[in-house]
Amino acid sequence: MGNNRKTLHFFLAGTAGLTILVGTSLLLASQPSETSQPLQIGAGNPLPASQLALARTDHPAGGASIRTAHGAAFEGGAQTVAFASDLPGEPAADYDDAAIDPDAEAPTSYETFDLDGDSDVAADAEATDTDWYTHTLQKGERLTGLWEREWELPLATLYRLLDDDDNASILNRVRPGQEIEWQVDDEGYLTRLRLWTDRARGHEWVREADGWEFELGEVENGREVSHLIITAEIDGNIANALTERADISARAANALAVLLDRYLPVRTHARTGDQFTLLVEQETLVGDDTPLNLRLLAFDYEGERIEIRAARNVNGRFYTPDGESLLPPFDRRPFSGNYRISSSFNPNRRHPVTGRVAPHHGTDFAMPIGTPIQAPADGRVTRVENHPYAGRFIVIEHGQGYSTRYLHLDRQLVRPGQTVERGDRIALSGNTGRSTGPHLHYEIHVNSRPQNPMRVELPESDALEGDELDRFKSISQTLLAQLDNGQRNQQVAFTPFEELAR
Repeated sequence: MGNNRKTLHFFLAGTAGLTILVGTSLLLASQPSETSQPLQIGAGNPLPASQLALARTDHPAGGASIRTAHGAAFEGGAQTVAFASDLPGEPAADYDDAAIDPDAEAPTSYETFDLDGDSDVAADAEATDTDWYTHTLQKGERLTGLWEREWELPLATLYRLLDDDDNASILNRVRPGQEIEWQVDDEGYLTRLRLWTDRARGHEWVREADGWEFELGEVENGREVSHLIITAEIDGNIANALTERADISARAANALAVLLDRYLPVRTHARTGDQFTLLVEQETLVGDDTPLNLRLLAFDYEGERIEIRAARNVNGRFYTPDGESLLPPFDRRPFSGNYRISSSFNPNRRHPVTGRVAPHHGTDFAMPIGTPIQAPADGRVTRVENHPYAGRFIVIEHGQGYSTRYLHLDRQLVRPGQTVERGDRIALSGNTGRSTGPHLHYEIHVNSRPQNPMRVELPESDALEGDELDRFKSISQTLLAQLDNGQRNQQVAFTPFEELAR
């Protein structure tokens, strides 16, 4: 994972006259989506100097702690181990084109570690046989309370860690389900701290042997990559077929089905008895067959009404062997799943709240608050605002005269001037502004004139050309050969996709 580290100058306050402002409330927030809320740090009262004496307590390792009454609880209960991105508008973590995380259960044990590349950081700490203490963060727990009362660590250590921007950006995004590990010395002072972002990767703070400085680095477990051929027959839907025929979890099967649904007209053209074959790249921990991530590389669908064969390109999208895109550059709807139209585009609609006849320049989709909204095409965000009637809204310019608008949002996940790609998560639907119920109001404008989003002519599919096409053909030939020659529902010899994509 590299040796990106930042030295943190950490000084324990022990003088009688020194005070530290620690009246902070560390709100560890999470929501059912993949985007985590940052810690809300507010002002409070100075900690009395008497509380900085680091009086000894009954720490399991003979440690020391300070006592305060401050703390804040984990809110929300999304059970996930995905590391939340610092960048809003990033492709949704739930089964985007880049990778699929099929196993969101909280990590349970990290007895061995692959520290290649980080040995110089680890060597800074004195060798010790001290056991690792481990805790999996739960909904409703307070980090400050855990740190001081449960773990009996000096609370000043935590606040000093949070004084550093890099540390704060990591610790501010911890979520229920993440695992924290730490070691202490014979005096009970922290020597190492690990925060696992998922079962494979995490961050580590190591105290140098000759002082109170901590270095931030990255730590990871050893991982293995393999390719798997999965073949199945439609009997109801793709997810059920995958669950019955392949040795993967129901969640992983659903993830693959959602991805395939973007590229195949399954809803309208799939028929019972249709057969399909997938080439999947899976990442596992060494000695553990449970997939950390699944990545679809190629597929072959042979059905009564459709026959499609495609491979992944370096941009994460799928193309036919000739370089024709399976996706239009502009999606008809800015979300995944099926949501009913509650109000159609209508230039003479009677408003349900005011009763006034006025144009309804968009299409309303009834959906629960918090439904992920995605960019239907590449573009640039031009407005992210709040309006008394439209509520929280976003405007995106897509070029060629096309722009889109999204009204009544609960949360905006992008900022003005930000560039987005098709499929990027841009917002969560809501019920803000003048609204009769939770829904998304979606508009498409062409040359500054509103058009019916369900009927307007959208840009046509694109195709690869020139050097880009030649590169894709080299990649696709390798992937499709694996798909054709591999034994069904078995691992196959392979070249990792990352090597093919170089």
